[in-house]
Amino acid sequence: MDDKTKTVSLRLSSSLIEELKQEAEIEKINFNALISKILGNHVLWEKYERKVGLLPMTKPFVKYAIQKLTEQEIMHLAEVIEKDTFSDILNFMKGDYTIDDFIEILRTWLNVAWMQHDIEKKNNTVIFKIQHDLGKNWSLYVKTLATELFHDILEKKLEVKLTKTTITLVFPTE
Repeated sequence: MDDKTKTVSLRLSSSLIEELKQEAEIEKINFNALISKILGNHVLWEKYERKVGLLPMTKPFVKYAIQKLTEQEIMHLAEVIEKDTFSDILNFMKGDYTIDDFIEILRTWLNVAWMQHDIEKKNNTVIFKIQHDLGKNWSLYVKTLATELFHDILEKKLEVKLTKTTITLVFPTE
């Protein structure tokens, strides 16, 4: 996105403004930063959700459903079924990607999914840590999907470390 800023005026209801100010206070960010975050998430992810067939699911449902699958079923789901869907989503959103674009889309997805994550730049890499409580099958699913997409889109290898509740993706910098 363009780093230049512009000032705009919006007419919003007083109750909406108060709700947003409370949210900003909870998030420990200023009102303007919250509005920018909300609009940025919309532009990067939310406007595509329905267009490409993404459905909201509750965390308990996803955790239960994914625990019922074998490791082979998880890998098949990620490598064959989901990879094609996510490739279509990414192509729909934008044609060409850099590593930074890939990381930004991953970060946005995690933000809208309310999944905790941390990004650190270190020694020609970007280390992306994801914290979840969805079990080892979820870790395997994300690992398989991320490595397949990263290889297909950027033709690069992605290093991944897993535990039952965390996923660490180590992206090479360009």
